[in-house]
Amino acid sequence: MMKKDKFPFLKRVLAFLFLWNNLLAMLFVFIFSFILFTFNILEDSTSNFTWIYSASMQTLAALIALLPISFSFYLRKVDDQKTKEFDSYILEKLEKDVYYEMMFVIIFSLFSIIMNLGALFFEFYYIYAVVATLFTLLSVQFVVVYIWRLFDPDRIFEVLKEFDVGEKSALDPSQKVILLDEYITKYLTLEATVKDYLSNENDNSLVDELPLYDIVDNLSKDFPVLEQYFKDFKEIIFHRNNLIHNYNAVIVDYNKYLKIIELITLFEKYNDQFVAENIFNNVSQVKSLINQSLNEYLNDYRIKDKSTGTSHYQTYEEDLTDFLENNFISDYYLTLDFEEKGEADFEVIQNNYSNRKLVGVELKMTDSVNFKKICKPNLAKLSKKYLYVFIINFDVANNRFELNYKTKDNKIKFDIFSL
Repeated sequence: MMKKDKFPFLKRVLAFLFLWNNLLAMLFVFIFSFILFTFNILEDSTSNFTWIYSASMQTLAALIALLPISFSFYLRKVDDQKTKEFDSYILEKLEKDVYYEMMFVIIFSLFSIIMNLGALFFEFYYIYAVVATLFTLLSVQFVVVYIWRLFDPDRIFEVLKEFDVGEKSALDPSQKVILLDEYITKYLTLEATVKDYLSNENDNSLVDELPLYDIVDNLSKDFPVLEQYFKDFKEIIFHRNNLIHNYNAVIVDYNKYLKIIELITLFEKYNDQFVAENIFNNVSQVKSLINQSLNEYLNDYRIKDKSTGTSHYQTYEEDLTDFLENNFISDYYLTLDFEEKGEADFEVIQNNYSNRKLVGVELKMTDSVNFKKICKPNLAKLSKKYLYVFIINFDVANNRFELNYKTKDNKIKFDIFSL
C-alpha cells in the first residue's frame, strides 16, 4: 500500500506559505509595515488606534465567513469530477490540501483578531498599532490567495505532477522514445487484462464500468496479486494522468512503460493459467469435443439418410454447429453457432470482461486437394483471433470429413472422418 504521509498539515502549510504569490505579497506587507514604523505615518492618538483594532477585527471576521462558503462550493466541484477520469487519490488530495490551507488561514486570522482585541486592553503604543496592521494585512493576504487558488484551473495539474513520482528514466539517446499514444495503448491493454483476470470466475459487472484506478483502489484488499503490485499500479496510473493532462511538459517515463509491459505479461499468464485449469487444458481436449460432435452428426444422419433417403449436404453447416453447441457447455464460456457467427462459423467465447475468443471453427465444403491449399492461410488468419483453431471440410466427392487444426507448438495436424 502507499506510504502514509507524515505531518500532512505542517507540510501543506509550509507549501502554502512558500507560494510565489504569498512570498511576493508578504514582501510588500513587510515593506509597508516598515514604512509605517519608520516614518510614523499613523496619527498617534487613542481614537485612531482603537479604530485600527476594531476595523481589523470586523474585516477579518467578514473574510473568515467567506472561507467555509468557498470551501463548500469547491467540494461540489471536486465531487463532479469523481465520475470522470481523475484518480480518487488526486481528488482526495485536492480536498485535504484545501482543507489544511483553510484551517491555517482561519487559525492565523483568529490569532490576528485576538491580538487586536488584546491590544485594546493595553496602553496605546504606536508599535502595537503597526504590528496589528501587519498581522491584519497578512491575514487578508492569506484569505485572498487562498480563495484565488481555490478556483485556479491549473491547480490539479500541480497535484498530478506531485503524485507522478518515483524513478525517472534517464534520456538515453540509444533508448527508444515512447510516444504518448504508445503508453496509453499499453495502459488500456493492461486495464483490459486486469479486468479479464478479475472477471474470469466472477460477475463481469464487478469491473465493467470501473476504470483501472478505481479497481486498484477498491479491490486490492480482495485480490492479493493486486495488493502485491499496488505501488507499481499507482505509479503507472499517476504517470498516465500526468501525461494526459500535462502532456506538453511531461515525457513518457520509459521505466513505467516497461512496468506496464511486465504487468500485462503477468496477468496474461494468470489468465492463460485459468483457461488451462478450468476450461481447456490443451488442444486435444478441444479436439475431443469436436470429434464427439462429428461422431454424433455422422450417427444421426446415417439413420436419417436410410429412413428418408434425403441428403444432408445442404444443411450440414447449421446441423454440425448445433452438435458442437450441444457439446461445448460450460459456465465459463458461451458459444456462437452458424446463424449468429462472428469471425468463424462456430466460436467459443470466454465469459469474462473482454469475451476472449477461445475456439474458432471454420466449416468448408470443397475437394481434398483444394482444402489442403487453403488450410494453412486460413489457420494462420484464425490463429490471430482464437486460442485454438480448427477447420472442418466436408469432402463430398469422397464422402468424408477432413479436420485440420494447429497444435500448441504451431504444427498443423490432419484427421479424416468417413461417412
